[in-house]
Amino acid sequence: MEPISQESLLYGTLTARLRKMLEPAAHDSFLFFEDTIGILQQELPGKGKVLDAGCGRGTLTAWIAEKGHDVVAIDSSPKHLQQASDLIRDRHLEGKVRVEVSKLPDSFPSERFDFVLDCFSWWHLSDWGRLLTLCRNNLNTHGRIIILDTFFGWKTSLEFRQEMREMWHTALPTLNECRKMLIKREFRLLKSDSIQERYTRYMDAVRAKIHEYEKEDLGTMDPQELRDTKRMWEWFREAAHKEELVAMLIVADLTEAEE
Repeated sequence: MEPISQESLLYGTLTARLRKMLEPAAHDSFLFFEDTIGILQQELPGKGKVLDAGCGRGTLTAWIAEKGHDVVAIDSSPKHLQQASDLIRDRHLEGKVRVEVSKLPDSFPSERFDFVLDCFSWWHLSDWGRLLTLCRNNLNTHGRIIILDTFFGWKTSLEFRQEMREMWHTALPTLNECRKMLIKREFRLLKSDSIQERYTRYMDAVRAKIHEYEKEDLGTMDPQELRDTKRMWEWFREAAHKEELVAMLIVADLTEAEE
């Protein structure tokens, strides 16, 4: 399989259409929106300051702000941040959210947070160690890091790891490596739960919508974009079903952060 342009396909126009066919609002997660907020509902208690580290188009950002949190939403894509800003304005949440361009882990907001959230935003980053160190340095005492993301699992083959590097220019940590990196940085693990069933269900739904989209083609699609997008999502779906990519909820708090 030839290298795929992540930006043009995974966050492109056709994928956005497919997501909208699945849900009323295009959601950037690899789970259905209701699944995502169902998981996060109990992980973001009270009111605090949240770093949405990879906010995409801002769907989750708006939901978090509506729960009463103050949110700093960062993303490396100015286009996505503009879409997030438009959504925040439409929902009259300007006083609760600040958006800014930030490419992790090269830049990181210098302020302190009660929660740092990754919702399927870090899987294409390689330097998790550096990123988790930055999270530690910028969390308040008892602050939490919440990770909804994919990892290499125990079934992941060497061939798949190489394919991942070639296609996405990244080297994911394994689940155990992530746990060890957190513990080394004085985090206390609170949860490490599989969300694989919900992850694969979403992949199956995307595949079904692609097939439906193909049948309803009125000659307006770019055939090459359709083929590449279909191939990309088939790749994700196969990796999910083989458990070469495993989706997890990891929650850890920081009990010894300096004031």
